[in-house]
Amino acid sequence: MAAAVVQTFIDMCDPEGLRQFAGADFDWNQPMDDHPPPLCYAICRFLLDSSSQFPIPGKLEVINTILQAGADPMRALPPGQKVKLKSDRDFDARGCSTMQLTCEMYQAAAAMRHEGGRIEALAQFLADVIVLMKQATDPKVPKIVVHEGVVNLWESVREMSSTHNVIFETSDGEVSAHDHILMAASPVLKAMLQSAMKEGKDKRVQVRDSTKCGMTLFVDVLYTSSTCLELQYKTILEAFDLAHRWQVQHATDILAETLKGEIRVESFAEIAEAAVLKAVEPLQRACMEFGTKDKEIQTLLKKNGLPPAVRKLLGKREAEDEPGKPKRRRL
Repeated sequence: MAAAVVQTFIDMCDPEGLRQFAGADFDWNQPMDDHPPPLCYAICRFLLDSSSQFPIPGKLEVINTILQAGADPMRALPPGQKVKLKSDRDFDARGCSTMQLTCEMYQAAAAMRHEGGRIEALAQFLADVIVLMKQATDPKVPKIVVHEGVVNLWESVREMSSTHNVIFETSDGEVSAHDHILMAASPVLKAMLQSAMKEGKDKRVQVRDSTKCGMTLFVDVLYTSSTCLELQYKTILEAFDLAHRWQVQHATDILAETLKGEIRVESFAEIAEAAVLKAVEPLQRACMEFGTKDKEIQTLLKKNGLPPAVRKLLGKREAEDEPGKPKRRRL
């Protein structure tokens, strides 16, 4: 029954339906009755869809939803698994993984790219799918399902401002929190709040280089990994900086993942520079992928319009940045 539900929402190209109706215990790596596992099925199903009924971004969102739900692109398909690639022929997957199968299909499409038209579109679609699968196999911190009531409880604790006993003084206002939460999350804040210095005595921490919104987001993520703020990438960057500065690893990871979705031409330089300076590799890889493909970023790179750390991330050597600068000779 669950497999039929998942297959239906894939056929309808409905990622929201997948998220809403696929059970929490659904096994995303098992075949769906006579069909291959959901990830492989979706890729092949969308390849067969030659109509424009479902736009490419929608198809990619379905595939990404399946990946985020737990599908493993490196898991070998069952021996003898038949995969329908053409309406009149099945392909024996020979126990290869979905990643291997997709790469083989991409190579076949890329070899015929000169034909243009639909073949060109198929090759690009498969390339985008491979990128999604690559991102999904990046090392990740394990996540668990938590009852909604637990999250609601911690949101209530976060909102109990009358019991807060630590004040952060930002550039444009104050943000409060509980000292025991801060000390449990951050060894840096623990040392500050337990010291004989001003922060420990008065329970007031000056953070003049952050706005109230940036600090609020940091505290929100600390408590519940959720927020009511209307997020902008600069606010996320501020919270990201605070999480890294105060060594709150889970908040750093969450905010880095959020920043991946904010990478655009206008935000690229700041996000990429933060990723490099803080040595956050998953965010660096996301920035590299965007920067190497985007034409505007490549133009800025050629004109030295990016910070040095970002130029280095994108593979431009300092000697290339300043052609007129004499080289230092080692004696």
